[in-house]
Amino acid sequence: MPRIPRKNFQTNFYHVMVQGINKEFIFKNSNYIEKYLNIISKYLKDFPITILAYCIMNNHAHFLIFSENVNPLSNFMQRVNTSYARFYNKDNNRVGYVFRNRYNSQPIYNHSQLYNCIKYIHNNPVKANIVNHMYEYQYSSYNEFLRKKFLLNEKSLLLIFGTSKTDIEQFNFIHKNNQDESFIDIQSNEVTIDDFISQIQIKLGMTIEDIIKDKELLKKIIITSRAQTNATLEKLASIFDLSISTIYRYCNTKKR
Repeated sequence: MPRIPRKNFQTNFYHVMVQGINKEFIFKNSNYIEKYLNIISKYLKDFPITILAYCIMNNHAHFLIFSENVNPLSNFMQRVNTSYARFYNKDNNRVGYVFRNRYNSQPIYNHSQLYNCIKYIHNNPVKANIVNHMYEYQYSSYNEFLRKKFLLNEKSLLLIFGTSKTDIEQFNFIHKNNQDESFIDIQSNEVTIDDFISQIQIKLGMTIEDIIKDKELLKKIIITSRAQTNATLEKLASIFDLSISTIYRYCNTKKR
Protein backbone atom coordinates (compact mmCIF):
# COMPACT_ATOMS: atom_id res chain seq x y z
CA MET A 1 0.00 0.00 0.00
CA PRO A 2 1.54 3.37 -0.97
CA ARG A 3 2.33 5.70 1.88
CA ILE A 4 2.03 9.47 1.65
CA PRO A 5 4.61 11.35 3.75
CA ARG A 6 3.11 12.03 7.18
CA LYS A 7 4.10 15.71 7.03
CA ASN A 8 1.63 16.18 4.16
CA PHE A 9 -1.24 15.22 6.41
CA GLN A 10 -0.93 18.29 8.62
CA THR A 11 -2.99 20.70 6.52
CA ASN A 12 -2.46 19.74 2.87
CA PHE A 13 -5.50 17.54 2.12
CA TYR A 14 -9.02 18.97 2.24
CA HIS A 15 -12.52 17.69 1.64
CA VAL A 16 -14.37 20.68 0.15
CA MET A 17 -18.08 21.12 -0.43
CA VAL A 18 -20.04 23.89 -2.17
CA GLN A 19 -23.82 24.22 -2.15
CA GLY A 20 -26.40 26.28 -4.01
CA ILE A 21 -28.05 29.18 -2.21
CA ASN A 22 -31.40 28.17 -0.67
CA LYS A 23 -30.63 24.61 -1.82
CA GLU A 24 -31.17 25.78 -5.41
CA PHE A 25 -30.26 23.40 -8.23
CA ILE A 26 -27.37 25.51 -9.51
CA PHE A 27 -26.07 22.50 -11.48
CA LYS A 28 -29.48 21.58 -12.83
CA ASN A 29 -28.43 19.85 -16.04
CA SER A 30 -25.40 18.67 -18.00
CA ASN A 31 -24.74 22.09 -19.55
CA TYR A 32 -24.39 23.71 -16.12
CA ILE A 33 -22.29 20.88 -14.70
CA GLU A 34 -19.93 20.88 -17.67
CA LYS A 35 -19.59 24.67 -17.47
CA TYR A 36 -18.56 24.38 -13.81
CA LEU A 37 -16.07 21.61 -14.61
CA ASN A 38 -14.56 23.67 -17.44
CA ILE A 39 -14.15 26.68 -15.15
CA ILE A 40 -12.38 24.47 -12.61
CA SER A 41 -10.11 23.10 -15.33
CA LYS A 42 -9.24 26.63 -16.42
CA TYR A 43 -8.24 27.83 -12.96
CA LEU A 44 -6.30 24.68 -12.09
CA LYS A 45 -3.63 26.08 -14.42
CA ASP A 46 -3.28 29.21 -12.26
CA PHE A 47 -3.09 27.70 -8.76
CA PRO A 48 -0.91 25.05 -7.07
CA ILE A 49 -3.98 22.86 -6.53
CA THR A 50 -4.36 19.15 -7.21
CA ILE A 51 -7.79 17.53 -7.34
CA LEU A 52 -7.85 13.92 -6.09
CA ALA A 53 -11.59 13.26 -6.39
CA TYR A 54 -14.80 15.12 -7.16
CA CYS A 55 -18.54 14.71 -7.70
CA ILE A 56 -20.94 17.35 -9.02
CA MET A 57 -24.55 16.85 -7.90
CA ASN A 58 -27.52 19.07 -8.80
CA ASN A 59 -27.40 21.44 -5.83
CA HIS A 60 -23.95 20.77 -4.36
CA ALA A 61 -20.51 19.45 -5.21
CA HIS A 62 -17.72 17.61 -3.38
CA PHE A 63 -13.96 17.77 -3.94
CA LEU A 64 -10.90 16.18 -2.38
CA ILE A 65 -8.08 18.66 -2.89
CA PHE A 66 -4.35 18.78 -2.18
CA SER A 67 -2.93 22.25 -1.54
CA GLU A 68 0.45 23.19 -0.08
CA ASN A 69 -1.36 25.64 2.21
CA VAL A 70 -4.83 27.02 2.70
CA ASN A 71 -4.33 30.32 0.84
CA PRO A 72 -4.16 28.90 -2.71
CA LEU A 73 -7.17 26.73 -1.92
CA SER A 74 -9.21 29.71 -0.73
CA ASN A 75 -8.21 31.83 -3.73
CA PHE A 76 -8.89 28.98 -6.14
CA MET A 77 -12.39 28.34 -4.81
CA GLN A 78 -13.18 32.06 -4.81
CA ARG A 79 -12.15 32.45 -8.47
CA VAL A 80 -14.01 29.32 -9.57
CA ASN A 81 -17.25 30.11 -7.76
CA THR A 82 -17.22 33.81 -8.70
CA SER A 83 -16.77 32.93 -12.36
CA TYR A 84 -19.54 30.34 -12.26
CA ALA A 85 -21.88 32.70 -10.38
CA ARG A 86 -21.49 35.34 -13.12
CA PHE A 87 -22.35 32.75 -15.76
CA TYR A 88 -25.28 31.35 -13.78
CA ASN A 89 -26.83 34.75 -13.05
CA LYS A 90 -26.48 35.90 -16.65
CA ASP A 91 -27.91 32.66 -18.04
CA ASN A 92 -30.89 32.78 -15.66
CA ASN A 93 -31.43 36.54 -15.82
CA ARG A 94 -31.00 36.88 -12.07
CA VAL A 95 -28.83 38.75 -9.56
CA GLY A 96 -27.52 37.89 -6.11
CA TYR A 97 -25.66 35.04 -4.47
CA VAL A 98 -25.46 31.69 -6.21
CA PHE A 99 -23.60 29.67 -3.57
CA ARG A 100 -24.77 29.25 0.01
CA ASN A 101 -21.36 30.40 1.22
CA ARG A 102 -17.86 30.43 -0.22
CA TYR A 103 -17.26 26.75 0.57
CA ASN A 104 -17.03 24.35 3.49
CA SER A 105 -13.81 22.48 4.09
CA GLN A 106 -12.67 19.61 6.26
CA PRO A 107 -8.99 18.69 6.75
CA ILE A 108 -7.93 15.11 6.06
CA TYR A 109 -5.43 13.78 8.58
CA ASN A 110 -4.62 10.16 7.73
CA HIS A 111 -4.68 7.50 5.03
CA SER A 112 -7.87 5.87 6.23
CA GLN A 113 -9.72 9.18 6.13
CA LEU A 114 -8.28 9.97 2.68
CA TYR A 115 -9.43 6.69 1.16
CA ASN A 116 -12.83 6.81 2.83
CA CYS A 117 -13.30 10.37 1.58
CA ILE A 118 -12.68 9.25 -2.01
CA LYS A 119 -15.31 6.54 -1.65
CA TYR A 120 -17.70 8.91 0.10
CA ILE A 121 -17.46 11.45 -2.72
CA HIS A 122 -17.92 8.86 -5.47
CA ASN A 123 -20.82 7.26 -3.62
CA ASN A 124 -22.93 10.44 -3.50
CA PRO A 125 -25.05 9.65 -6.60
CA VAL A 126 -25.68 6.12 -5.30
CA LYS A 127 -26.71 7.43 -1.90
CA ALA A 128 -29.08 9.88 -3.63
CA ASN A 129 -30.61 6.99 -5.63
CA ILE A 130 -29.64 8.59 -8.94
CA VAL A 131 -27.60 5.57 -10.08
CA ASN A 132 -27.09 2.04 -8.82
CA HIS A 133 -23.30 2.03 -9.05
CA MET A 134 -20.62 4.70 -8.84
CA TYR A 135 -19.31 4.03 -12.36
CA GLU A 136 -22.72 4.89 -13.85
CA TYR A 137 -22.52 8.54 -12.83
CA GLN A 138 -20.98 10.77 -15.48
CA TYR A 139 -20.01 13.77 -13.36
CA SER A 140 -17.63 12.33 -10.80
CA SER A 141 -13.96 11.39 -10.95
CA TYR A 142 -14.63 7.66 -10.53
CA ASN A 143 -14.16 6.91 -14.22
CA GLU A 144 -11.24 9.34 -14.55
CA PHE A 145 -9.21 6.89 -12.48
CA LEU A 146 -9.90 4.21 -15.09
CA ARG A 147 -9.97 6.14 -18.36
CA LYS A 148 -9.23 9.59 -19.80
CA LYS A 149 -8.19 12.29 -17.30
CA PHE A 150 -9.79 15.74 -17.14
CA LEU A 151 -9.45 17.30 -13.69
CA LEU A 152 -7.19 14.54 -12.36
CA ASN A 153 -3.57 14.23 -13.45
CA GLU A 154 -0.40 12.25 -12.71
CA LYS A 155 0.15 14.08 -9.42
CA SER A 156 -3.36 13.09 -8.31
CA LEU A 157 -2.48 9.43 -8.83
CA LEU A 158 0.97 9.80 -7.25
CA LEU A 159 -0.53 11.27 -4.10
CA ILE A 160 -3.04 8.44 -3.78
CA PHE A 161 -1.24 5.38 -5.12
CA GLY A 162 2.45 6.37 -5.13
CA THR A 163 2.54 5.79 -8.91
CA SER A 164 1.50 7.79 -11.98
CA LYS A 165 -0.94 5.05 -12.96
CA THR A 166 -4.05 3.88 -11.17
CA ASP A 167 -3.37 0.90 -8.92
CA ILE A 168 -6.50 -1.08 -9.81
CA GLU A 169 -6.21 -3.39 -6.81
CA GLN A 170 -5.91 -0.44 -4.43
CA PHE A 171 -8.65 1.46 -6.28
CA ASN A 172 -11.06 -1.46 -5.84
CA PHE A 173 -10.05 -1.79 -2.18
CA ILE A 174 -10.84 1.88 -1.56
CA HIS A 175 -14.33 1.57 -3.01
CA LYS A 176 -15.20 -1.73 -1.35
CA ASN A 177 -13.80 -0.86 2.05
CA ASN A 178 -16.37 -0.15 4.78
CA GLN A 179 -16.71 3.52 5.53
CA ASP A 180 -16.75 4.71 9.13
CA GLU A 181 -15.73 8.35 8.72
CA SER A 182 -17.94 11.40 9.07
CA PHE A 183 -17.72 13.94 6.26
CA ILE A 184 -19.35 17.30 5.62
CA ASP A 185 -22.46 17.15 3.46
CA ILE A 186 -25.89 18.68 3.06
CA GLN A 187 -28.07 17.55 5.93
CA SER A 188 -30.81 15.03 5.25
CA ASN A 189 -33.40 17.34 6.80
CA GLU A 190 -32.48 19.94 4.19
CA VAL A 191 -33.92 17.85 1.35
CA THR A 192 -36.91 19.67 -0.09
CA ILE A 193 -39.73 18.06 -2.01
CA ASP A 194 -38.53 19.87 -5.15
CA ASP A 195 -35.05 18.36 -4.73
CA PHE A 196 -36.57 14.94 -4.11
CA ILE A 197 -38.82 15.06 -7.18
CA SER A 198 -35.98 16.28 -9.40
CA GLN A 199 -33.76 13.41 -8.25
CA ILE A 200 -36.56 10.91 -8.91
CA GLN A 201 -37.09 12.29 -12.42
CA ILE A 202 -33.36 12.06 -13.16
CA LYS A 203 -33.14 8.52 -11.83
CA LEU A 204 -36.23 7.21 -13.64
CA GLY A 205 -35.98 9.34 -16.75
CA MET A 206 -39.66 10.22 -16.32
CA THR A 207 -41.67 13.43 -16.12
CA ILE A 208 -44.22 14.15 -13.40
CA GLU A 209 -46.94 13.40 -15.95
CA ASP A 210 -45.42 9.96 -16.63
CA ILE A 211 -45.20 9.19 -12.92
CA ILE A 212 -48.84 10.17 -12.34
CA LYS A 213 -49.95 7.68 -15.00
CA ASP A 214 -48.29 4.78 -13.11
CA LYS A 215 -50.46 4.50 -9.99
CA GLU A 216 -48.30 1.95 -8.14
CA LEU A 217 -45.12 3.92 -8.79
CA LEU A 218 -46.88 7.14 -7.83
CA LYS A 219 -47.99 5.66 -4.52
CA LYS A 220 -44.44 4.49 -3.69
CA ILE A 221 -42.98 7.90 -4.52
CA ILE A 222 -45.55 9.72 -2.39
CA ILE A 223 -44.91 7.44 0.60
CA THR A 224 -41.12 7.83 0.22
CA SER A 225 -41.36 11.59 -0.18
CA ARG A 226 -43.28 11.86 3.10
CA ALA A 227 -40.53 9.89 4.85
CA GLN A 228 -37.57 11.73 3.35
CA THR A 229 -38.79 15.34 3.05
CA ASN A 230 -40.86 17.82 5.01
CA ALA A 231 -43.52 18.08 2.30
CA THR A 232 -47.06 18.67 3.55
CA LEU A 233 -50.10 16.75 2.30
CA GLU A 234 -51.24 19.94 0.59
CA LYS A 235 -47.92 20.32 -1.26
CA LEU A 236 -47.98 16.70 -2.47
CA ALA A 237 -51.59 17.03 -3.57
CA SER A 238 -50.63 20.07 -5.63
CA ILE A 239 -47.60 18.40 -7.24
CA PHE A 240 -49.37 15.17 -8.17
CA ASP A 241 -52.80 16.65 -8.91
CA LEU A 242 -54.54 14.53 -6.29
CA SER A 243 -56.90 15.29 -3.41
CA ILE A 244 -55.46 15.68 0.08
CA SER A 245 -57.57 12.73 1.23
CA THR A 246 -55.99 10.51 -1.44
CA ILE A 247 -52.49 11.54 -0.38
CA TYR A 248 -53.42 10.83 3.23
CA ARG A 249 -54.80 7.41 2.32
CA TYR A 250 -51.64 6.48 0.39
CA CYS A 251 -49.40 7.49 3.30
CA ASN A 252 -51.44 5.68 5.93
CA THR A 253 -52.19 2.42 4.14
CA LYS A 254 -50.96 -0.47 6.25
CA LYS A 255 -49.01 -3.22 4.55
CA ARG A 256 -50.84 -6.54 4.48
